Amino acid sequence: MGPGGLFWKAVRARYFPALALGVVVGGGCSPAAAPAEPPPTAGTGGSGTAGTGGSVSGTSGGGAFGGGAGGGTAGSGGTAGSGGAAGASGGVAGASGGGSGQAGGVAGVSGSAGAGAAGTAGSAGSGGVAGVAGEANGGAGQAGMAGAAGTGAGGGGGTASGPCTASGLTFCTDFETQTVDAAPSGMGLGTHLNGNGTVTVDGTTAAHSGTKSIRVNATGYQTFMKLTGATVFPASGRMFVRVYIRLAEPMTGGHNTYFEAGLDAATDAPFETRVGVMNEMLMINQPDGDRGFLSNQNFYNDGLLGMVIPATDWTCVESYFDSPGTTVDFWVEGTNVPDLHRTDWQQETYDALRFGYEKYAGPETQIWYDDLAVGSERIGCFD
Repeated sequence: MGPGGLFWKAVRARYFPALALGVVVGGGCSPAAAPAEPPPTAGTGGSGTAGTGGSVSGTSGGGAFGGGAGGGTAGSGGTAGSGGAAGASGGVAGASGGGSGQAGGVAGVSGSAGAGAAGTAGSAGSGGVAGVAGEANGGAGQAGMAGAAGTGAGGGGGTASGPCTASGLTFCTDFETQTVDAAPSGMGLGTHLNGNGTVTVDGTTAAHSGTKSIRVNATGYQTFMKLTGATVFPASGRMFVRVYIRLAEPMTGGHNTYFEAGLDAATDAPFETRVGVMNEMLMINQPDGDRGFLSNQNFYNDGLLGMVIPATDWTCVESYFDSPGTTVDFWVEGTNVPDLHRTDWQQETYDALRFGYEKYAGPETQIWYDDLAVGSERIGCFD
């Protein structure tokens, strides 16, 4: 968040104290320290039996924080051999090999008995092959080798970054593939103009992400970038929209619209939803009966501003539209706006979104839009 971050904190603290509680995004987990264990004791001596030397490898053990099972077993019959040597000292269990993202420890020389006990003595003859080191709380490496790096519960956390990384997206663009100074095009993008305003791709003003955004020179009645196409709108009719807005001047006292969900064939449809400004704060309304709500519905009693979008800083605005139902909802910089949460809102079967300026009370202005996304799930903001 840019310079407007301090502004947001002041507005929430004064006008929405209950909304001032932020949500902490989880980060990566810190690796836990490997538990310490006492070294295993020595194995007991083996007795000599007949046979040519054993060659079967001991199986790996499973004792917690300990080494593997004992050494090799006796081979097949043959001439008498010399007595077996005593078992080697139990292996030292590696640090957690796979837990919490730590590197694996160094395995023991030979496998020790479960739960850290000494290894059993080798059999007669040339002696059995040393057992593979057992699992140690996530797995040590093989005997005599360093354990591989762990891949357990550790690792980076936090939310995904970037404009188009959320799940459930049906449309997303950061406008980086658009041509500077041209009207937005392709991907269902176009313009809707009623007057002498212009909508072009801006490569000069600092974008929210990347180097490009959409600049609206609002000098007419309707100056909109338009988004249409069947694939844009979730089949359920319930959609989330996220867009970043940058105002050239502070919000006005008169009523004007920044963006709207409506019909492609009929602008000003009776139950389209307009998201805009009145009394210097965010508000919503629709043409039917000029019905609307301020982001502080008690404004005419307490005189306090509701949710304000600051000038000259990028602000994340999220919306929820439910055309089969009667619910709309809105968030600014991730904070819900309670007075714009409506469950009695009749809506059109939306097939068009328009972003720009619909001017009822003026004045002429400039507005920028960036990182536009539509989806079937809440999309969220990002830095």
